[in-house]
Amino acid sequence: MTDARTLDRARAHLQAGNLDEALASAKLALAQDPGNIDAMLLLARILRRANQNTVARQMYETILSHFPHSAEAQAGLGACYGAMRRYTDAVPRLRLAVELNPDYFEAWCFLGEALIEQGHPREAVDCFERSHAIRPFNPIVLSKYLFHIAFDPRYDEQRIHDLNRDWAQGIEATVSPLQTAAIHDNEFRLKVGYLSDEFREGVSARFMAPVLNQHDRNKFEIICYARNAATDTMTQAMAEHSDHWRDVSALSDAETATTIRDDGIDILVLPTSYRAESRVVMAYKPAPVQVCYANRVSTTGMRSVDYMITEAPTDPPGSDTYYTERLVRLSRANVYMPPDAIAPPGPPQCIATGQVTFGSFNHLGKLTEDVISVWCRVLEAVPNSRLVLKSVNRFEDAGTRDWFEARFAAHGIAGDRLQFLAGDPDLASHLGRYGEVDIALDPFPCNGGTTSCEALWMGVPVVTMKGDTFMSRQGANFLERLGLTELIAETPDSYVAAAQRLAADPERLVTLRKALRRDAESRLFDPVSHVRELEMAYQEMWRRYKSGGATGPFSVSGDEIKAAAG
Repeated sequence: MTDARTLDRARAHLQAGNLDEALASAKLALAQDPGNIDAMLLLARILRRANQNTVARQMYETILSHFPHSAEAQAGLGACYGAMRRYTDAVPRLRLAVELNPDYFEAWCFLGEALIEQGHPREAVDCFERSHAIRPFNPIVLSKYLFHIAFDPRYDEQRIHDLNRDWAQGIEATVSPLQTAAIHDNEFRLKVGYLSDEFREGVSARFMAPVLNQHDRNKFEIICYARNAATDTMTQAMAEHSDHWRDVSALSDAETATTIRDDGIDILVLPTSYRAESRVVMAYKPAPVQVCYANRVSTTGMRSVDYMITEAPTDPPGSDTYYTERLVRLSRANVYMPPDAIAPPGPPQCIATGQVTFGSFNHLGKLTEDVISVWCRVLEAVPNSRLVLKSVNRFEDAGTRDWFEARFAAHGIAGDRLQFLAGDPDLASHLGRYGEVDIALDPFPCNGGTTSCEALWMGVPVVTMKGDTFMSRQGANFLERLGLTELIAETPDSYVAAAQRLAADPERLVTLRKALRRDAESRLFDPVSHVRELEMAYQEMWRRYKSGGATGPFSVSGDEIKAAAG
């Protein structure tokens, strides 16, 4: 018979994140009683958490051969399939799990994740909502829910703000802010800390690396707090451009906050806040001034975050009410660093083939029914055109491809006008795929961010739809800076018309292919000018803090700082 204390130890280790110890205790419990379903389920759960999905899947299958109505085993097997990107296999298992136990909040979240990856964003958000309703802001659903509502047209700015604020209030109520050091005179060399769980190759690093490269180290001491255990050459390069590098990947939120406080950081900057769990350290207020910056989708909802770096085109006057932070508007809110040694783009392929190719490399969760409907209208308006879709490795799942073909077929677009690209081994190969695209189609209401930067840098013009949220104004912001306002739409009709006009103008496509990389580097990226404004913003934040003055919104443009009304 299994000793209950052994199972309790395994559960405690699992909750604490001590997977090796949890695994050892669960195996011991199962050895004591090989037929104990609780021990089997716990061991399978630990294996799944340890990313040993093949072994976990086999265990769940064994359990289900004896206990076919185990909701936990069905959900666990579905989660394993999801981790293996076998979404067609995952979804039926997860649907059965919530049918067996409608109050199983974890299974609702797992189902939402699989549906997002398979291209069912509306139903996925409904699943996240169900998980949240059963257990509000549970840690399983938390980040997925607060992130993906930014993709959903049913959520306006007020609703997004309120949900993030409600979550943050719950977190801040459980945390005791740290006592920071007394004000000291760091006017001539501020200590700025950057806290991220993504200091490695990826979206966040592509926006952070140029900032670290350009900081004036005579005026700013830069300390990076890396919460990512995995590292790569990008990690090493970023570490070389900081004064101090702290690996805090093994520390808890409270321990990380204490480390930051003990380092005497003046201004703590969070450049990766799109996941809610990444924000928790800020609730401890380990630095006197705290800032949200770069890779975000909405307000943090946290009173402990003083400022949000943004810009007027994406957060125009009036948007302040949807943020708990004070908005600091720069000329550009962030800068993207393209990779080295990528050859200039060649001519649009439509010149040789006579066939216009549209494309989107965005996350499938952004491809709502409204988006698909408008894109089908674009394909109808441009005879003989085709559409290339790419989204990491998601189209390796046959069911996902079949689902998208069916969605387009429902609007009269045959499958032979669609091409689904698999994932690529590296960023250079991924960017090379833009050689197959003549015109990029931006989704809405959640526009592309990094995706659009990369398309434009590769010489591919982007047609966008401007909306009324931060995420729906990104495409228009990029295009306005490039002087391509004719590619900005505000209605489905004008979106289709813009794409049709551009497709009918091959000479314009050739001109843009040659000019866009140069224009993007000078008008969109320009890290020198951006970091100069960012540093001025940091100095103004510190000046206000030292003087005990108001922490209201302000703007920085060139060498000018201007206070703004909230």
